[in-house]
Amino acid sequence: MFLNLYGVSLQSIQNIETATLAVIISSITATIFVITLLLTWRNLRETTKVSYSQLLRGFHEDLTNRLDKNSILKTTEDCHRYANDYLNTVDEIAFLALQKKIPVGIAQYLNRFFAYGLTIIDWYDHMIGEDFKRIAKNNWPNYFTYCQKHNISPNPDDKLPKIMLDYNLLRDRESKDGAKNS
Repeated sequence: MFLNLYGVSLQSIQNIETATLAVIISSITATIFVITLLLTWRNLRETTKVSYSQLLRGFHEDLTNRLDKNSILKTTEDCHRYANDYLNTVDEIAFLALQKKIPVGIAQYLNRFFAYGLTIIDWYDHMIGEDFKRIAKNNWPNYFTYCQKHNISPNPDDKLPKIMLDYNLLRDRESKDGAKNS
């Protein structure tokens, strides 16, 4: 009776409690969702960082290993293979960068390796006597597109292996050795 004097019935108190309970449950659910979303985002970000780090390390190791192989160059064929393998590798990286399959920062970090590739192409042009830039643009189009897009130019401090710089002497020696063996 006391409650009815003020125009409030027991049923309306239950309705208010049900509404308040619904708001509390909704708030808790929303809070749990936001926390789950933040944790998922943080884990995804950390996983992405680890993946990018591994990708960068893999590219760097591959290119460094290719550069280390210059010590085993003995023939003109070895020089050609070394140059082609190196250009194939930077073309693959350029393709991934142009297709936005790797972060921009990874490819930019490797720009010095791209510049060294241009040094190799200049070597082909001067030492082998072919119009290698035309051939190279057909063989490694992604590499040239990437270099052009990012204004990459040869670094004058980059040095090719000595045997490649002495390519004409090596070729002459192989010709003489071939003539002796005939």
